[in-house]
Amino acid sequence: MSDPTPAFPPVHVYALAHRCTTCGAEPGQPCDAPRKEADVDNLMEQRHQSGLPQLEWDSLRLMHARRQDAGRRHLERDEQNAPQPADRVPGRRYDTLG
Repeated sequence: MSDPTPAFPPVHVYALAHRCTTCGAEPGQPCDAPRKEADVDNLMEQRHQSGLPQLEWDSLRLMHARRQDAGRRHLERDEQNAPQPADRVPGRRYDTLG
């Protein structure tokens, strides 16, 4: 059985914690990425017309690459600074997001 509280939040949470240097979105706010949103809308419409089920999208798909990279770097730093997995306390988070 997996731990109900992961040691680290998902990457998209880390990415959202940073200001987007591409569009200027503040921490916690989604990126202003109309082309990315249009791409997702078009793909969803194609799936609907084909009779395929709708997909649940990864939040990172609607964020700019620089913001995603900042989130990944932040997560990697937290993982490096945390105790080894065998030494972690179950249910405790080791992120620095606050």
